[in-house]
Amino acid sequence: MDQPYQYSPFDPKQRQIRLVTLEPGDWPDGIRCRVEAIPFDEQPTYEALSYVWGDANKRRPIQLNDHLFEVTENLWLVMRRVRHHTIRRVLWVDAICINQADDEEKSQQVAMMGEIYRGCQNAIIWLGEDPDTAETGSKSVIASRACEILEMLGADKHLDELPCFSASDGQRTEISEEYTIHFEAFRKFVDVPWWKRVWVIQEMVLPKSVKFLYSSEEFSYETLRSVVQVLQVHGTTCCKQYRYTLRALAFDPILTLQEQVEPMVSTRETWTHQTPVTLFYLRRLFSASQATEKRDLFYALLGLVTSWGPSTPLYPNYNISLREAIIQAVFKCISEQGGVEFLQGERFFRDQKDMPSWIPDAHFTTVPSQWVIVEQRRLRISSGFSASASLRQDASQLSLTANGTLLCQAFKVDKIAQVGPICEALEHFEESPDVFRRWMEMLGIGIGDWPEQPPPEGSQADVFWKTVLNDSVELDTTTRPFYKRTSDEDYTQLRSLWLMLLSPLGGILASTLSLSVESHDDLMSKAPSIIYHLLVCLWQRRMVITERGHIGLAPRDSGPGDEIHILLGSPTPFILRPWDEPLKVKGQTESIPSYTIIGNGYFHGIMFGEAFKDEGEKNIERIALH
Repeated sequence: MDQPYQYSPFDPKQRQIRLVTLEPGDWPDGIRCRVEAIPFDEQPTYEALSYVWGDANKRRPIQLNDHLFEVTENLWLVMRRVRHHTIRRVLWVDAICINQADDEEKSQQVAMMGEIYRGCQNAIIWLGEDPDTAETGSKSVIASRACEILEMLGADKHLDELPCFSASDGQRTEISEEYTIHFEAFRKFVDVPWWKRVWVIQEMVLPKSVKFLYSSEEFSYETLRSVVQVLQVHGTTCCKQYRYTLRALAFDPILTLQEQVEPMVSTRETWTHQTPVTLFYLRRLFSASQATEKRDLFYALLGLVTSWGPSTPLYPNYNISLREAIIQAVFKCISEQGGVEFLQGERFFRDQKDMPSWIPDAHFTTVPSQWVIVEQRRLRISSGFSASASLRQDASQLSLTANGTLLCQAFKVDKIAQVGPICEALEHFEESPDVFRRWMEMLGIGIGDWPEQPPPEGSQADVFWKTVLNDSVELDTTTRPFYKRTSDEDYTQLRSLWLMLLSPLGGILASTLSLSVESHDDLMSKAPSIIYHLLVCLWQRRMVITERGHIGLAPRDSGPGDEIHILLGSPTPFILRPWDEPLKVKGQTESIPSYTIIGNGYFHGIMFGEAFKDEGEKNIERIALH
């Protein structure tokens, strides 16, 4: 076994995959396997293993065709868990069945992975091992407690009826004392890397049958589906108040479950219904997913795409640079959609400095989980806007230059004249009221200028309160539309929240406002929905005033002189910064204005196509985005 295993190339005359036969053994025994190439079109019988590789530096030896072969520790652990005592098990395991050192083979096999998972008898999803039981293979207490919470949340009951919660109107929803350790285990369960990896999505969606292994525990896909569906219904309708006032120990893992796992379940449930599925839709749906090789944020979803629209399919290519791969993938999504709404998103987490500014961070870098959740909510809100009216990009005007500059159609609306402070509501919640005060001061609104009746339509005070809510409020629903436009009732709620912030001061108009821990807790118990919505709308935003008097919310890096443009096909306006030199395009006499994208935002009075009234479309021009 001293000689390392050497791969033999596939037969170029037929479509082949490799399959691993896992030999039987007891827990302490070394792992022995055989691997062979099989014609895929002969429909071989096998199970597919879904797992995350884990730390590439932590490796364990196994025996493969009587030769030495090293696998990551996480794969070694799952092979011990799934190994039978007396029966061989035939598996497809990517790290063994694909020669990872051969980029050409890797590209070819990755393109087949959708078919491979569709063709398996069963998918075994390995969530990970409990460190306390890794050496012995014994029963995991942590996994057992997590699965108990999973079963409890999947029961079709109101949240205040579950024994793990103590809930009452007007108070924070508490975790029952005896279930604190269960939620600590449940938090570890939802934090396992498997839920976050982009490759696992098709591995859960495509197989005919799926089962989950978490250390010593096993549960069905149906159990997971029940949890998602119950939280989806109760958490957004009848039990929304209890859901939003949960303590962090339960709130955070349930939110993570809903934001990361719910899209997987909904995709599995709908994918078999022959509904057209685009790469644009999938990348948006799974923006929380992560990948070590960032081009896989797109490539890992290709097996789920059923419609490419007017464009040709995208194929994996590991022989080109990351920059080129991401540019190709994002442009494919834009072309597929006929618009540029795919460019919405923030641009301050980027770890690849040569990436064009027109590509948002989420398409090529790992974004903090809190931010992913906020951005997903913002995209939901923006789906109700129509800043472009019904205008789309002319396909003949939408193109890429050789160096990755995007040429598209846009309409310049305005220019930023003044900016306010940044709202850092999650990092410094206690300072948020003072940011509010300074924004109002910027608009000439006094700290106490909140009349009982809504201010006149179009007044500064009217525009201010609607802007901070993005002129939208969340509906208690599980289907589109998720938001509606604001009403007088929403003004009353926001006014009440502001008066609550002022009440500790005894009505004194202070120069600064701040929150204590106690007042923060009190606010969360009394107005959870509106506070949560404000966090989504305002986090890392600053209020701005334009030269023409528009009031809006812009990304934190926006500044005076930045321009407001509507890129045709986008529901929201973009903030663009003029580039040093206009772009000269071959075959054209006039240069094209050039910009970098700062981000998209909300500007009251132009979110529903108002900019294109009075023949505004005559001023549409072609611009270059670097």
